[in-house]
Amino acid sequence: HHQPWPWPQHLPYRCLHLACIRRACDVILEFYHNIGIVHQPPTETMSRFNISHETIINAPVDRVWKELIAIDDWNWNRWTKLKAETPTEGVKGKLLASYEGDEVWKEFDFQFGRVSESEYLLTWIGSVGPKGCLFSGNHTMQLERMNENETRLIHREEFGGALPKIGLGLPYKTLDRNYLLMNESLKQCVEKK
Repeated sequence: HHQPWPWPQHLPYRCLHLACIRRACDVILEFYHNIGIVHQPPTETMSRFNISHETIINAPVDRVWKELIAIDDWNWNRWTKLKAETPTEGVKGKLLASYEGDEVWKEFDFQFGRVSESEYLLTWIGSVGPKGCLFSGNHTMQLERMNENETRLIHREEFGGALPKIGLGLPYKTLDRNYLLMNESLKQCVEKK
């Protein structure tokens, strides 16, 4: 049982938001512990809203990778923009999401995860709350060479934290649709060249 949590008078008011998030995470983690659920890191915390799409692109893998890794030139992508200095592991940036592909953008913080040219792998991560306890999203776009002229695009996002477990945080059905649209749009862009 928790005692009421008073706001420490010596902390500036602007810290209230972060302190409230931390307190909410503590309460959620204690609740999980009390009902026998052990907290796992966000990358291992699964959600029923996880998204996965595969698309075959009729183009060599190197040509597809060139379009995918050129984050400053994602003209083919009306749903997601990654604004960062360079697509390199650890680099932070702003993700812009347009849920309807209509140039109305919402902005989120993100950080690049693994990025590997030899594996044709581009990942990025976003989270809310300490260690992603409220929300985490691990986004992966990876290419597989099928043959000289065909490439498989594997596009996934795994969600963790308390909010996705109860269906809150993002419009998951819309994202599911949009990630497939992104795949198809990249396919059309590359195959036209």
